[in-house]
Amino acid sequence: MKLLDRYLAGRFIKMIFMTILSFTVIFVTVNAFDHFSRWVDKEVTVLTFLRYYYYGLPYIIILVTPIAVLICSLLLVAGMAKNNELTAMRASGVSIPRVFRPLIIVGFFISLFILVVGDLIVADANYLQTQVKRVEIDGRDPINYLMRNDFAHRTLDGAIVEIGLFDGQHATVSRGVIEWFDENLRVTRRIDVRRLSYIDSVWTGLSAEERRFSPSGEMSFTLHDTLLIPEITDTPEDFGSRRKSAAEMNVFQLWDHIDRVRTAGGNPTGDLVEFWLTIFFPFSALIMVLVGAPLATSNPRSGKSTSIGLAVLLGFIFFSLARFGQTLGHKGALEPIVAAALPEVIFIILGIWLFKRAGQQ
Repeated sequence: MKLLDRYLAGRFIKMIFMTILSFTVIFVTVNAFDHFSRWVDKEVTVLTFLRYYYYGLPYIIILVTPIAVLICSLLLVAGMAKNNELTAMRASGVSIPRVFRPLIIVGFFISLFILVVGDLIVADANYLQTQVKRVEIDGRDPINYLMRNDFAHRTLDGAIVEIGLFDGQHATVSRGVIEWFDENLRVTRRIDVRRLSYIDSVWTGLSAEERRFSPSGEMSFTLHDTLLIPEITDTPEDFGSRRKSAAEMNVFQLWDHIDRVRTAGGNPTGDLVEFWLTIFFPFSALIMVLVGAPLATSNPRSGKSTSIGLAVLLGFIFFSLARFGQTLGHKGALEPIVAAALPEVIFIILGIWLFKRAGQQ
């Protein structure tokens, strides 16, 4: 059995490697030709071209791997069924689920690979790719996050700070406007300040105009020479660093961010959805094996084109469910963990049913 396991696992890994390589080459080639005239107009050098797509490789690989695993599991098992290899294995006393075990183990380790690469490499690589595009291709200056002007910052408690000039070296903001909102995105409080200074870990506004709005629309107005604003728990480092989206953080950074949002009184629902997506999505490769391998035994005479078409259809359904659950989670219609796990749960149920069906054949 160990010899059979090594044979199936090795064959499966080779197929997956070649499929991912093919998808990656096709993706890069199509994208490069689509932007070819732009590369020429910008006089992009070969080194810049290669660096740009080098930084984009991790994201492409993570994106195509689940579909590659699904296609390869369908093709491998369908090929064995068509060549009567499955029949020979069953005649030797090997059950169909036992045949699938090395494929499942390979799928599990690929899922761990996606989790590690996606968590530690993709986010930084995507940022480096955007920097190459901004500086070397578009010819723009890199952003100096310690001295910026005319930008908006969303605080941990959900307020919006419109900043005229940020001086990270002296931890000050000039010409700032801070607005808080209710559930219907109506402004409940607004502070206009000539200057914000970070003093003793608290933002302090100088020459501040404070307006408060009641649910009925009435407004109260107060002038302050000095106003402490402890509601803003963001530090100058938060204002002066590149603000990462939830998709750009690893699981530890994202969980720390969620904890800070909760402490500041903000709503971390959307970030929780992204956190659980980060945990669950890598295991889509394993789930694709659970679905693809037994599904291929239901029609052993199907050709390669049929298997590839079926894989594309299943992949479309899976990612559509993922997007659907993500949207419901962000809107609060589903609990974050339920929203993130929606496609995985549905496909696991489908995979279990297909496995039972394959074992009975």
